Amino acid sequence: MKDAKVLLVIDSHHVDWSKYFRNHTEYAIRVEQGDIDELDVMCTEKNCTVELNTPGKDVRTFTPSAVFLGAGATRCAQLKTITRAFIAAHIPFLNSHTSAVAFLDRNNLKKQLKKITLSDGASIPMLPIVHYPHFHKFHQSQSSTYPMVVSVNEGFQGIGKIKVNNHEELCDVEGMLQIMSKGDTEVEVQPFVDAKYDLHIQKIGHEYKTFIRRGICKHWKSNVGSSVLEQISTCERHKKYLKAITDHVGPMHICSIDILVSKEGREFVHDVNDVIAYFGESAEDDRRAASLLLRALVAPRITSPIAAEPPATSPTTSAVTNGHGNHGPAPAVPTRRLPPHPSSSSAAPPRGHMSDKVESRHKDHYDPPPQIPRTGSRESVSYVDDTMGQLKRTFAGFFGE
Repeated sequence: MKDAKVLLVIDSHHVDWSKYFRNHTEYAIRVEQGDIDELDVMCTEKNCTVELNTPGKDVRTFTPSAVFLGAGATRCAQLKTITRAFIAAHIPFLNSHTSAVAFLDRNNLKKQLKKITLSDGASIPMLPIVHYPHFHKFHQSQSSTYPMVVSVNEGFQGIGKIKVNNHEELCDVEGMLQIMSKGDTEVEVQPFVDAKYDLHIQKIGHEYKTFIRRGICKHWKSNVGSSVLEQISTCERHKKYLKAITDHVGPMHICSIDILVSKEGREFVHDVNDVIAYFGESAEDDRRAASLLLRALVAPRITSPIAAEPPATSPTTSAVTNGHGNHGPAPAVPTRRLPPHPSSSSAAPPRGHMSDKVESRHKDHYDPPPQIPRTGSRESVSYVDDTMGQLKRTFAGFFGE
């Protein structure tokens, strides 16, 4: 696989992505998979070199043809800088570079999505959020609506959430964050939604899937504990949400949104992702669909030089086939000499009319080779013979007399 293109998969090792690229004969793709802490990247505006140090394997150095970020990759500050480096080196992702940049700051992205107006004049029902970019203290009064959810994150990955039921608990959380963060942590405050169930809507290529999840435990988080997962049909309203998001951030082949549905039936979009968690009975099919998209991402970079080559048909062959000998070089005269056909005319054909010969060859008829003009010689020999005969007869008459 010396000439194989290299696909870098940044993901945990729980799923072996290389198995989805085996037994394909069109073109070779070598999959290099590792988590973010196993990568050492050096990028310029024209080149990118990655050193992958996987425990138990030899260190491998390569230049990736494309990069794919999996759901199991460790979310850390290093992922931000490495993503920017790949973008600077023009290494393609499955999603566009503009969307990758937008998802590096998810808090800002959520604020931007609130301003989107759909085609029918409605907006995406984003969950209302109070954002503290550099937390020092809460600006919440005792009259604030409780319960609420305090989320601690780093802009692109959540660290943890806690449900706050009253002002006293909020003060305890405030003191803990002041000691832990020292003003360097982002904090979000959201209203608590007593969810009846939550929806996960995902898009892979042009295919949409919706999963409904109903918790069967009493935990306030709908995605914690035992739950019942079921795939349902995707409504057009949710497709509009995803289309509006991709129109805003840039083309995305893979994306998903999570929606909380309250017991009153109200929907709240509380999370947007540029990666999806493959779960349910269709998880294996979804990974195969993603691998097909990745093969298509790498394929043009392999086949484009071949497609750019001109067709192998020569101009001479085209001229003979189309019957237009005057538009290109003259067709080559066959070197094989054929026996002459009988002809009623004794005159030699003229040599200057090449177009007549080309046309006759198109009709699978070969003209006889030029004959040497011997007719005149035969006539002169016959004439000499007649003259000598007359002389002989004359002299015979003289001597006979």
